[in-house]
Amino acid sequence: MEERGGYLWFEDVRVVVENMRLLCVVAGRVIPLPVVILHPDCTLASHGDVGRLGVPRRWAEERGLCP
Repeated sequence: MEERGGYLWFEDVRVVVENMRLLCVVAGRVIPLPVVILHPDCTLASHGDVGRLGVPRRWAEERGLCP
């Protein structure tokens, strides 16, 4: 996890689809992919994508993704 400009970045995040919903596997948890609030440099968008997830710190804290 890395913090930059109020966003937290998570490495090696994987996108999956379940019941027509985009989810991401991050920090060992499966959570909805927050496409509306993603950092503009984040390219995760469809099933099978793997990469860096950039989300606002508050969003990550609310989901228990921060140490």
